[in-house]
Amino acid sequence: MVWPANIRRFAVLAGVSLLLAGCMSLSGERPKATVPVASTLPDQSASPERERLVAAFGGEYRAPGPVLDLVREIVNRVVASSDDPNVHYRVSILNSASINAFALPTGDIYITRGLLALANDTSELAAVLAHEVGHVTAKHAAQRAEFEKLALSSMPDPISGSASANSRFLLASFSRGQELEADEIGIRTIAKAGYDPYGSARFLSSLARQTSFSGETRPAARFSFLSSHPSTPQRMATALEVARSSVGPTAIEADRVRYLTALNGLAYGDDPSGGVIRGRRFLHPRLDFTILAPEGFMLENSAQAVGGLAANGNQAMRLDTIQAGTTNLEASLAAGWIENAPSAEITSFSVGGFSGATAIAKGPEWTFRLAAIQKNDQIFRIIFAAYDLTPALDRAFLAAIGSFRSLAPDELNALRPQRIAVVSASPDDTASSLATKSDSGDQALDRFLMLNGLDRPKVKAGELYKIIATD
Repeated sequence: MVWPANIRRFAVLAGVSLLLAGCMSLSGERPKATVPVASTLPDQSASPERERLVAAFGGEYRAPGPVLDLVREIVNRVVASSDDPNVHYRVSILNSASINAFALPTGDIYITRGLLALANDTSELAAVLAHEVGHVTAKHAAQRAEFEKLALSSMPDPISGSASANSRFLLASFSRGQELEADEIGIRTIAKAGYDPYGSARFLSSLARQTSFSGETRPAARFSFLSSHPSTPQRMATALEVARSSVGPTAIEADRVRYLTALNGLAYGDDPSGGVIRGRRFLHPRLDFTILAPEGFMLENSAQAVGGLAANGNQAMRLDTIQAGTTNLEASLAAGWIENAPSAEITSFSVGGFSGATAIAKGPEWTFRLAAIQKNDQIFRIIFAAYDLTPALDRAFLAAIGSFRSLAPDELNALRPQRIAVVSASPDDTASSLATKSDSGDQALDRFLMLNGLDRPKVKAGELYKIIATD
């Protein structure tokens, strides 16, 4: 549903993220095996494409049992009421704070835990899942796959110069008409299944507020629901119109209490164990390091590496780690990290108390600034890529490499895991008092209202609300 329209820019990021084959992940482990979350879904062997896609979103998330049970139930009811109940689906929950859901022609549907955290009742989640099922039954996913094949046949990979099948699911977005059609299919489907048809409009409203709150400043935001067309106001108006015509005697309450009860304990925000992005800065508590990307870069983290992309799409970066073993830094650089781009002019340096080496590598189209930094038994490999590596740009890359250091104590303390805690409002509680209980940092009240889908700062005694707790 939700992929960006700017194919070339994402291809740059995807290409840089794949140029180091066989590297160790930043988390130090591979994503866990997939667990189907709906009893109607057949067990399928994981394809390399699927594994790469899941890894790009932080791997599989082991959701609490009540969440899995609720997702199973919703998927089964949605599929039974869909235009083709004989299609088999497999739904995976991704360990990503981004708000996203998408479907593939195979019947694989993906939702992020960030999306689960934003929704406020079963009908809202049912609307999202029914929308994705609508893309599959209307053959949108298959049409997108064909578009991707055409795009890739004419789009060279920025590193190897050839089309990369590794990112073929990460390119095209659905058209405006397809999104609206899937919205309509989804709303009518959930109404038929007995869910509140207004759930779609409620979720889109929360999504718009969350997007305004966060400012859409990260790449993950552009790979989210609002990266697709049409705009949210138009989709909300259409959703309300379709919902009004879909209300029937089978519609049920939104079921907010059951949903929030199941959500209690869900991980919230970035997973600190795999590193955290704060603007242009990346911080990794387990590996105990931080680095600041150049001005204008936006970062995206995965289990394999940290990727970055400049606003103009003409520069990209990647950082990952390997075991040092018996390999020294100069030998690692001389081995050649980039196909058809041999390293030259290797220079040693020191940064943050650690030894490093850097070199420039030139390929047919791209020029690379490479750096290897050894910290204990790890070698951190940093690659900056540019179509035109000017002296000023190279200085910016070198400055970013020079920002590598260990974490300060206060930075480590600020990277504790967060989770959703569901609390019942007491007669003395207000929206402000509940917000102060939430470990949400700045703009606590605004975040509390956004997270709970509230239009005004007013709560009711005895009702359930989401706050953010720190472990």
